[in-house]
Amino acid sequence: MYVKSCKLAGFVFLSVVAGPMAANAADLYRNPPAPPPVSYVPPVATPNTWAGFYLGVNGGYGWGGGADTFTDGVDTFTRAKPEGGFGGGQIGYNFQSGSFVYGVETDFQGGDITGSVTGDGYTSRERMDWFGTARGRLGLSFGQTLVYGTGGFAYGDVKQHAVVGPNAFDNVGTRTGYTVGGGLEFKLTPAWSLKAEYQYLDFGSEKLSDGAGNLTNDLDTNFHTARIGLNYRFGGGGGYEPLK
Repeated sequence: MYVKSCKLAGFVFLSVVAGPMAANAADLYRNPPAPPPVSYVPPVATPNTWAGFYLGVNGGYGWGGGADTFTDGVDTFTRAKPEGGFGGGQIGYNFQSGSFVYGVETDFQGGDITGSVTGDGYTSRERMDWFGTARGRLGLSFGQTLVYGTGGFAYGDVKQHAVVGPNAFDNVGTRTGYTVGGGLEFKLTPAWSLKAEYQYLDFGSEKLSDGAGNLTNDLDTNFHTARIGLNYRFGGGGGYEPLK
C-alpha cells in the first residue's frame, strides 16, 4: 500500500511539473503571430499656389516716349530721346482665389537712362537716374505660369535741359505720375520664379524755364521699360496637403 501511494504521488508530481514544460516546448514549434497590418500614409505634395510674401531683383532697359521736338516760342528743335539700362529690386504680397491671383508690389530702380542731341545753336539733354512704383497686380494662374496686369503710382528723378542761343532752359526734380503694364511669371521651383515685364511710366507735361520768364512748350515726359526679374517666395509656395 505504501509503494502504491508513492507511485501515485510521483505520477502526480511529474504531471504537475512536466505538463507545463511540455506545453512550453510545443509552443517553440508553433508559427509566430502575424505582424500587425502596416497603415498606409498617402504621399503629400506642395499645392501649386502663388500666394504669400516675396521679394526679388530685376534689370532691364528704358527709353523715352515723349514728343520728338520742342520749341522756345520762336523756333522748333529736335528733342533728346533718353534711353539706357537700369536695375533694382521689388517686394510684394499675393493672394489667390482659385485661378485668380491679386496683390500689391513696390519696386525701386537705379539706372542711366540718358539722351543728348546737339544741332545748329542748341542742345537738348534729358536724364532719369532713378525711379520707383507702387502698384496693384491682378492675374490668372495656369499651373506654373502666371499672366498678370499691373498699374499704380510712379515717381522718378527727371532732369531736362535745353540751351537755345544764350538761354538755358531747365526742369529738374522728382516727378510723379502713373504706371501701367503687364507681365508673365514662371515658377522654376515652388519658391523661385522668373518674370518678364513691361511698364509704361507717365510723369505728365511741364514747361522748361530759363528763370527769366522764357518758357518752352509743354513737354510730355514718359518712359517705356522692359525688364526681367527673379523672385523668391517665402515658405516655398505654401504648406502641404494630401494628394487627391
